[in-house]
Order: sequence, then C-alpha cells, then structure tokens
Amino acid sequence: MDEDLKTRLLEKLGQIDIETLQKFHVILLPDFFVDHFLTLDEFENTFEKIKNIYGQGGGNFPGVSQMITPGGNASNTALALARLGISTHLISRTSEFGLHLLEYFLGKYGVDLKHVKTDGELSITTALEFGETHTNIMIGDVGSVSNFSFDVLNDKDLELISNSDMVCVLCWNLNQNGTDLAKKTFRYAKQHNIKTFFDTGDPSPRTNEITDLMENVLSDDNLDIFSLNENELRHYSNIETNSKDDIVNAAISLKKKIPARIDLHTSSFTCTVNNECKVVPTPDISQKYRTTGAGDTWNAGNILGELLGFNDDERLLFAGCVACRYISSPQPIHPDLNQVIKFISDSR
Repeated sequence: MDEDLKTRLLEKLGQIDIETLQKFHVILLPDFFVDHFLTLDEFENTFEKIKNIYGQGGGNFPGVSQMITPGGNASNTALALARLGISTHLISRTSEFGLHLLEYFLGKYGVDLKHVKTDGELSITTALEFGETHTNIMIGDVGSVSNFSFDVLNDKDLELISNSDMVCVLCWNLNQNGTDLAKKTFRYAKQHNIKTFFDTGDPSPRTNEITDLMENVLSDDNLDIFSLNENELRHYSNIETNSKDDIVNAAISLKKKIPARIDLHTSSFTCTVNNECKVVPTPDISQKYRTTGAGDTWNAGNILGELLGFNDDERLLFAGCVACRYISSPQPIHPDLNQVIKFISDSR
C-alpha cells in the first residue's frame, strides 16, 4: 500500500464527524433478496457426491455449512452505507414477510424502510460457493424485483429523492423495467440537482438489450457515475480483457462513448476514468471468507468517498479497504468506519 496515500487517507478519515456523515442522504433502489449461502467443497468433488446421491434415487447431503443473510444490490449497499454512518433509504418492493426480514437485517442498523412496498413477492437467491476461492453460482427467484418500474414510485418517494444527496439505481440485470427505471429516475433526480449512480450487475442474461441501455441511460448526461467490474466491462466495451492494461484501456475506451465517470473495481486493482485515469492496487488480505457482496460493499465505500469529496486515489483506496475488510471478516457483517480505519492502519 502506498504510504503517502495511506497517510493522506487516514488524515481525512480522522477528521470525519459522525454527525456530518448522518447529514448525507442516499437513496437506493430497487432490490432486496434473501440470500441463502451454501459453502461447498471444490466443484468437481461436490457434484460427484450429488451425482451419486441422485443415482441412488435421492438422499441426504449432510455437513454443508449454510447461512441466511440479506441480499440484493440495493439493500446490501444500503446496509453497508448505514454501517459507515450515512443516512440511507431503501425503496423496494417485497412481501409483508420480506419487510419483517428487512427490519431484522437492515432496520436495526438504521436503514430507512418507510418507502418499502409490501404488495409484492419476496425475492430469494441460493448462492453455492465452491472451494477456497468461494467461486459462486447464484440460483434466484427474482420475485417483484423483475418488474420494478418508475411508476411504482409515489409522491413521497419522489419527494425523498428530490431532497437527497445521491440516488442509486442498481440490479438492472434482473429487472425487465430496469432501463426505464434508471432513465426516468435519473432524469427526475437531475431536475433537482441530485447526484446519480448506476450499477447494472452482470448484464450477460440481457446482452441483447445493452444497445438500448447505452442509448437511453449510459449515454445520457443525467448519469454521473457508472460503477462496474471487469467482467461487466467486457460487455459494455466489446473489448477482450486478458490483462490489467487491457482492462484499463477498455475502461478508457468506454469513457469516450459515455459522459458519466467510470468507477471500476477488480480483485487486484481499482480505477476511475474521468478527465484522467487513476489506478490504485487493491489491498492484500490473507484470508477471504466470501466474494458475494464485495461489489456492493465497494460501492458503499466509493459513494462515501464521493460525498466527502475525497481525491480519486483516496476514494478508490477507501472503497477497496471497505470491501476487503468485509470479505476478510469471518462473519458477513459490513464494517463500521472505525473498523475500516483500523484495517487501513494495519495494512501494508
């Protein structure tokens, strides 16, 4: 870790007043999932066992560690931001049972749930994580996330957005109305001079709609920040990325096509492309307990750094440290600001 950058970042973090953070209001929409994690052996070994059980006509597969956690890009990012001290508001649609789960998982950490609709269906993901790398396969029931449109927003939702500091639309990939939701939400936000943030998630199930997304959202001046990882970048840039230089060049190429700032996160480095390109290595960690949720946690750190006006390299390092602190913790609990500061101080 660059010592000068580390020192600058720690100085800024040490000057933060928690009451100042709570004055920032961030809106996140539209998804909440219940995530059911299964921690499994390496892929080949696991499916050999499953094949044998199936071959005998069914049976038990004991000894699989499992966990239920809150999921969904918007709700995960909201929770991570709330843990850092930002006032966060979730606009989502679920069932009454889903709201009870949200109150248990997010409400106790201060996430505002007054704008969650309960006339929908619960969204559920079962995440299979294989081996030491925790490579995941996510099996989902999208529920009401699949058709969340701008028309779902009521007058109170719009008033909330118009008085916020940033509005974030996430999970485009699982929402058939995602392009319309992002376009109209960002247009409304910009009428009130609100910052806008977009993360589509993995677009591979909807590659045939990327052109429409590019024309209606990514190329629109109403979008300020476009956050993505290297796999998503391949789809939007149409450039094969086999190395760090390839990834950075693909991000620079994409920036030439869209007005929004590009914020890119990978497992080994992060970068931001705007008037110039800034690249910061991802901190080293000795133990990784999960990969699911790392991008959402990174987004939370990135958003906080943006709201506080950090320099690009400071913002990227902070976001990387928030994500690394989360995935290196034995328990899937997003870190608070003091825990992130300690992680940065202890990192080399």
